[in-house]
Amino acid sequence: MLKEKKIAVLGAGKMGEVLVTRLLSTGTLEKEQLFVTAKHESRVAYFREKFDVKGSTDNAEAVKNADIILLCVKPQIAPKVIASIRESIHQDQLVISIMAGFTIEQLQKAIVLPLPVIRAMPNTPCEIGAGMTVLASGNQTNGEQIRFAEALFDSLGKTIVLDEKYFDAVTGLSASGPAFIYVVIEALAEGGVKCGLPRDVSTALVAQACLGAARMVAETNQHPAILKDHVTTPAGCTIDGLLKLEEGGLRVTMIKAVDEAARRAKSLGSE
Repeated sequence: MLKEKKIAVLGAGKMGEVLVTRLLSTGTLEKEQLFVTAKHESRVAYFREKFDVKGSTDNAEAVKNADIILLCVKPQIAPKVIASIRESIHQDQLVISIMAGFTIEQLQKAIVLPLPVIRAMPNTPCEIGAGMTVLASGNQTNGEQIRFAEALFDSLGKTIVLDEKYFDAVTGLSASGPAFIYVVIEALAEGGVKCGLPRDVSTALVAQACLGAARMVAETNQHPAILKDHVTTPAGCTIDGLLKLEEGGLRVTMIKAVDEAARRAKSLGSE
């Protein structure tokens, strides 16, 4: 459904590069369909050389012939970027933003024209096709346009559609969550080293344990507490380890981490 669409990726930073990489490697788009922009010519040249796509430092040039505009810039510079393309956009276009904290209402006000707008919140595992992207749509957006967005982000992993009111929580949990998990993986691996395992072996064991545990939750649809109980035998070693986690306040700390990240996400769009 995207084969005839022209896509402008404004702000080809880390996530912009992930999007371009996955869209091309999965065959979702062809290189001729993409046009990327970046602040510096050296970054644009990098994309031209690596992906053989069109590129420019001129955002207005990029959006003129685009069907879908992907806003991948930082929320702090969004008003400036949108102002630079306002004279070049038209009502037949779809705008998709991956900016944390920048609401659909803010987007619509900045664009002025009553364009269909979609917010997307991907996370970094999208880089290997194991990501999660959450979508929310504005009141000008129809079902077909939401399906366009789903088709784009399905190339990065899984996609779900939610009401925008959940987006700060989504950002704190789904977008920031991988960083929290990396800290847990690092800490568990250090525990293995403390018990005498080589660091590379310990890290590999932890990574696979986390991967397997995540798949168990995702594929069995059982509550994590039930799956935890399956591992925890009476008077066994796991219950002693769990007791130490409870003593250290792991649950409360993780809850507070998500809550704080969500609070920060809410403030980004107003800076």
